[in-house]
Amino acid sequence: MRRMQFTKHTMLQKAYNMKLEHIAITVSDKNEIEQFYHEILGMHEIKRFTLDKTLSTDIFGIEKETVVIQLKNETLLLEVFLSPEKRDPGFNHICISTNNRVEIVKRAIQNSYRCLQLKRGNSDMVFVTDNSGNIFEIKQSNSDERN
Repeated sequence: MRRMQFTKHTMLQKAYNMKLEHIAITVSDKNEIEQFYHEILGMHEIKRFTLDKTLSTDIFGIEKETVVIQLKNETLLLEVFLSPEKRDPGFNHICISTNNRVEIVKRAIQNSYRCLQLKRGNSDMVFVTDNSGNIFEIKQSNSDERN
């Protein structure tokens, strides 16, 4: 029975050929776009639009118009919804890998962002939180530093 489930899963994986297109998050302060996303994560704005109240209500059940900013770097696309209400992220977080984790953490600390570094066995885990409560796990992508 287990073999059939694996085979079915593998077939569906190939049939769907899925890839991640973007991640949508909410940011409560528009200044955070420059301060955190540009300066700390090195992302740049590629598009800005307004999601009208009707579409916002239909899709998310939120009855309000909101500005959406698409930010990009070489491999990641974020859709940032600007909304003044801060929210509890629960367990939600975005994990990114970089070839220079030390520099991201250094810039985040210099700019007073919350940085949490936890030892886990022979390696460590690093989390950086923006001022809207969005949590980013930062992994080192090369072998110079274990993640």
